[in-house]
Amino acid sequence: MADLAEQIRTLPTSKILALLLVVALVVTAGIMLALWFQKGDQQLLFANLSEEDAGAIIQKLGEQRIPYTTTAGGIMVPADKVYELRIQLASQGLPQGGGVGFELFDKTSFTMTDFVQKLNYRRALQGELARTIRSLLEVEQCRVHLAVPEKSLFVQKEERPKASVLVKLRSGRRLTQGQIQGIVHLVSSSVEGLDPRDVAVVNNNGEMLTSTVDENFAASSGQLEYQRSYEKDLETRVVSMLEPVVGKEKVRARVAASFDFTKTEKTEERYDPDSQVARSEQRNTEKASNGGTGGIPGVTSNLPGRQQAVPQTAGMQSRSEKKNETINYEISKTISRVVSPSSQLKRLSIVVLVDGVYSAAQGSQEKKYTARSEEEVRQFEDMAKKAVGFTADRGDEVKVVNMPFEVIQQEEIAEAGSARSTVMPVLMSGARLLVPLVAVILLFLMVIKPLMKTLTARAPAPPQPQALPQTVGALEKAMGASPQVQLNEWAKRNPQEATNLVKGWLEEK
Repeated sequence: MADLAEQIRTLPTSKILALLLVVALVVTAGIMLALWFQKGDQQLLFANLSEEDAGAIIQKLGEQRIPYTTTAGGIMVPADKVYELRIQLASQGLPQGGGVGFELFDKTSFTMTDFVQKLNYRRALQGELARTIRSLLEVEQCRVHLAVPEKSLFVQKEERPKASVLVKLRSGRRLTQGQIQGIVHLVSSSVEGLDPRDVAVVNNNGEMLTSTVDENFAASSGQLEYQRSYEKDLETRVVSMLEPVVGKEKVRARVAASFDFTKTEKTEERYDPDSQVARSEQRNTEKASNGGTGGIPGVTSNLPGRQQAVPQTAGMQSRSEKKNETINYEISKTISRVVSPSSQLKRLSIVVLVDGVYSAAQGSQEKKYTARSEEEVRQFEDMAKKAVGFTADRGDEVKVVNMPFEVIQQEEIAEAGSARSTVMPVLMSGARLLVPLVAVILLFLMVIKPLMKTLTARAPAPPQPQALPQTVGALEKAMGASPQVQLNEWAKRNPQEATNLVKGWLEEK
């Protein structure tokens, strides 16, 4: 160390400055290396935050003295604190999703007027609707504007509320008609008296999205979803039926179902003449009969004790009889109202792809493919028909095809992917430790060591001057046989001495 200090004192100013630069470089590298190891692994805490949410989260992290890094993707924090911070910030209502919501009423004031309270409620409702719509994967930003008129006592002057929604979509994304219809119904259901037809949805390019929504789209979308669900269910049935026999991942099934979504109603009214029941019955019977009495009319003939001959007159008797009978019958009547289902299966078309059998010879890793027999394929077809409810009268078709699968390549790819997923974290962790160490070693070998060697190297000793000949004869004698050549070489090696020699000769003359 004493020799090193002595050598440093004897160094020129330029080398001392270079040495100080090397020391500063080493200290900086050491500090950066220490910070690198103390930094630890960082993971994403939140991404795609609004400016308000990002500022509030950074403020909370600063209050807790938690190191963080802001990137274009979001906020990065130490990996061991990610889940704890998410739960903690969620309990405090962060992130809020941008804008203001119903947390606007967390702090109320008694001096707030009715107008301000209604205005704040509208702002809060707009913010909550915007947050809900922003939760869609395709939507990056959203704003909702509500126009709710004041209620009037006069019905004729009452105006309907209206709403407009502005959505900014992510790059390369678009909203489907079902999502647009969902946004419309979401907004209309959140505002009292708002009709879905009064909700306008516009994208960030100024294009109207609600104008393309068909009134019958909801019904057609539900029908399509029902058809896809039915086909998926039949595919699952076929695969689950055949996989225990042919092996896992060795069977594929696709179903095409044709439905008739026409809804019909039929009303029938039938009468049965053979089936009759007496509903009411009415009978009227009238009977009259008069005897054969005779005599002279008057008072004399009716006096007591007065005998009078009765004339024998034929046809003096009369008889009357009347009978009415009314019976009302009720004929049986059947009224039937038949409503056909709106989803009636018309036809099924099913294709089942089955893999063959692979066998490897003893001592060989190469597998040989063997196709399945026709009997097996026919059994598989019968099993598939039973699983889906095959009906020949309906025109259903089921086809089972036996073809080889590329299972070996898929397994190799899966194994390579799993190995890569296992090795990559280990390599990244090792690289994180090795990169700083390699950088320090290279800095020492390529910069510090050569510079220190240059600074501490001793200066070469100056050559000792040779005794100069005093006369020309002695000079020629020292030069030997070729004095001119030796003189030139000596003058080149000792220019100063040659100059002094020539000056001495001139002074002697």
